[in-house]
Parts: sequence; C-alpha cells; structure tokens
Amino acid sequence: MTGATGLLGNNLARIASTRGHEVLTLSRSAGDHPSLRGTGCIQISADISAPGLETKLEKINVDVVVHSAALIHIGWKKRAESALVNEQGTDAILGWAQRRSIRAIYISTVNALPLGEIDAPAKEDSLGNGATPCTYVESKKAAQIICDRYISSGADCFAIYPGFMIGPNDWQLSSGRMIQALQRFQPWAPSGGCSVCDPRDVSESILKIAAAGGLHRHYIMAGANTTYFDLWTAIATKLKARPPVVAMRRPARVVGKWIADTMNFFSREELDFNSAAIAIAQQFHYYSSERAEQELEYRSRPMEQSIDDSIQWMREQGLLRS
Repeated sequence: MTGATGLLGNNLARIASTRGHEVLTLSRSAGDHPSLRGTGCIQISADISAPGLETKLEKINVDVVVHSAALIHIGWKKRAESALVNEQGTDAILGWAQRRSIRAIYISTVNALPLGEIDAPAKEDSLGNGATPCTYVESKKAAQIICDRYISSGADCFAIYPGFMIGPNDWQLSSGRMIQALQRFQPWAPSGGCSVCDPRDVSESILKIAAAGGLHRHYIMAGANTTYFDLWTAIATKLKARPPVVAMRRPARVVGKWIADTMNFFSREELDFNSAAIAIAQQFHYYSSERAEQELEYRSRPMEQSIDDSIQWMREQGLLRS
C-alpha cells in the first residue's frame, strides 16, 4: 500500500491489519511513522516517482497493491511536483503490479469526473464539465488516464473514486484542517456542495475488491450530497461554535478571489487560500455510489456519525481546543 499515512490509507491499513492481512506500506521517508504505530504494518522506504523502484521492490511478494499516495494541492502552482507524484508515480506502481501479475487498486478522486447536480448526481460514465482545472484536478485526471490505459491492456486493475472523506485517523489533516478552522466563527460558507463519505466505509469495499475483484473496473464511493453551508453548520454545531450565517455569493467570491490572488502574489509558496480553492468550493460535487452499492454492498454511514468520530479522534490527539 502507498499513502498509508493519509486519511483513507491509514484507515484501510488499520482495518486490513485487524482482519489478519499482512500489510506492507510504502513511503518515501524512512523510519517509523507515528500514524502507523500499533497497526502491525511492515514499513518499506521507496520513492515511487524515482528511478530504481523495480529494484527496490524486487523481493516484495504481495497479492494486491493499493495505490493511495498523492500530492494534494488545490491551487495553480506545484504542477511539476504533482505530475511527478500523481502521474509518474501512478505509472510506476501500476506498471510494476502489471508486470508481476498483481491486482492493483488505484485510488482516484471524484474530482477527476464530471460534476453532478443534486437531482442528477454524476456516475462513473457521466459526461459533462468537470471541476475547476487546478493542479490537483488536472494531475489526477492525467493519472486516471494512465490507470485506464493499464485496464485497457488487460491488467487486473481497478479505479476507486472516493467522495469528500471525513473520519478518524486523519493524521495529515485533510478534512481535519477544515474542522479546526470551524472552531472559529466563519461567517461565509462556500456556495457549492460535496458528497460526504467515511474512509472506513470506503476501506471495507476496497477490501472486497482486493479479495474478489468486481464486475466493473471503476467505482464511485461517495455518500451524502450536501451543501458546504449545511456541512459547515453541522460541524460548527457539534463543535459548539457559531455556525456560518450565509453561503458566499458572487460579490464575496469576487472580493475573495482578489484578496487571495493579492496575498499569493507576495507569497513565496502558494497558500491554501487561493483563487483555485475558492472556485472549486463554489461547484457542486454531487455523485452517485449506486454501482458500488449494488455490486459491493457499499454503504455510507450517516454524515453526522463521521463528523462525531472525526471530532472525537481529533480531540483525543489534542488537535482541537478543549
């Protein structure tokens, strides 16, 4: 498994280990990762985007490869770094799996698919416009094309499209950073929406594919389609913080974009607050998990439970104010 320190990867590694599977995690940095302590995982150091991966993995014998590692940057910069990790890294690990005749499960993202509407959520084969073409979206789309190339060539390969994940074991603070921000009053919520799911539920269906494959090669694993305003309100309420007052309208978006672009013009590194992030948060990322529900018995638990468990875990780790 790559990406075992991320939100989905860490939950998958923990669940797989408790089921008696031997889990080998692959990461660029050597040493004992705090997020993997107590999981029983065997940690291997290797850079999937660097030459010599084949030699590093020569003696590795596994039944399934889960490629979850990715560079996530919602912005306009870091194109080269994203291409190196998300595209070249995906090509390297899926190519290695194909040459060894190993089943591979590539973790894509719903952001690589067309957008859906509340009354017509997008499916695996939907057509239409996609998310704002920022660095992360474009590099993951390119990586999905690489994955599809291996599928077309006959490789035992699958692509999973998780929705917006909220849950425990968020060591790198993906959605956790948003939860931290909502401890403070945020008067304006983004005007778009997302499909909220739990990494533990996604992990369960990934394990089913690992064991038995699937009828299709592409599976959306999303959840409750909700506006960011309702999501932020639910989180703030559970934090006993003041919820947002209104969804961001066009004047606020224009001003926000101008402020973000100005701040980033004078910043050496592109900030998380940038015009790409603002634009993508105004879109409706609504998706249907019908295929996974029918074929893999995928079920997404109530959004409120995922929020509760995420907040509880963050408090236990000292990541939220008491």
